[in-house]
Amino acid sequence: MFSKNRDTQEALAAERFRTVIDASTTIDGRLNLKESARIDGRVIGDVNLESGSKATVAIAATGVVRGDITAHRVLVAGQVQGNIQATERVELLSSAQVSGDITYGSISIAHGARVVGLLVEVTQSSEASGKTDAVIRAARIGESGAGS
Repeated sequence: MFSKNRDTQEALAAERFRTVIDASTTIDGRLNLKESARIDGRVIGDVNLESGSKATVAIAATGVVRGDITAHRVLVAGQVQGNIQATERVELLSSAQVSGDITYGSISIAHGARVVGLLVEVTQSSEASGKTDAVIRAARIGESGAGS
């Protein structure tokens, strides 16, 4: 399902995926989650985690999401056709194919991953001010892929 990347294995081991969309399943409509979810099948619609949740959405190599994803962490080994917004981290594995803008706190892109869209880093300003500043380090990634 996911590569042998040690950080990815540790992240997945720490997660408890109570919701798993099987490879033989297609969901047509918005998915609203309270806890971490793994998508091995297809979701045609947005995937959102409840506000304040620290959960992960993981798209396996067989997984396809056609819609926007909003979560604390997003791991992608499959395909996403839509925007990704992760408050903490986005990890794109070598088999990942993303067509859409990615907003992230931190990001990891493996060699071979393909991204067509903008990368937007969001950083937290000092906690005393309570403001969130978006620092745009926009990079238009073309069809050649991130690792090329």
